[in-house]
Amino acid sequence: MNLYEDGQHSVGWHADNESLFQGKVRDCRIISLSLGQTRKFELKCKGGGFHRMFLSDGDLCTMEGLTQKYYQHRVPKEGGGKVGARINLTWRWVVEHTAGCATNTVVTAPQA
Repeated sequence: MNLYEDGQHSVGWHADNESLFQGKVRDCRIISLSLGQTRKFELKCKGGGFHRMFLSDGDLCTMEGLTQKYYQHRVPKEGGGKVGARINLTWRWVVEHTAGCATNTVVTAPQA
């Protein structure tokens, strides 16, 4: 969850490259729900190209496939008049579990 209290709160250009999500080496789905103030969401391709969209209250945005490998994204600062708060809820799937993770534990059935 991210809280953008006003137009000065932002996140710079980045790709979600945490190893537990494996977004730069295999298909990865990230789902984002925007609540509150409409804000710009920008994508730029590492090979050139730029996309801007406006995410409003209740909008869902997905980044899928190898988006994290080939694109960076950001929520830029917004100047001008009063910009209200925005909350962003994000869902991602962990695919690279650590050794201590319960999901990595092999459970064997009891012998009869």
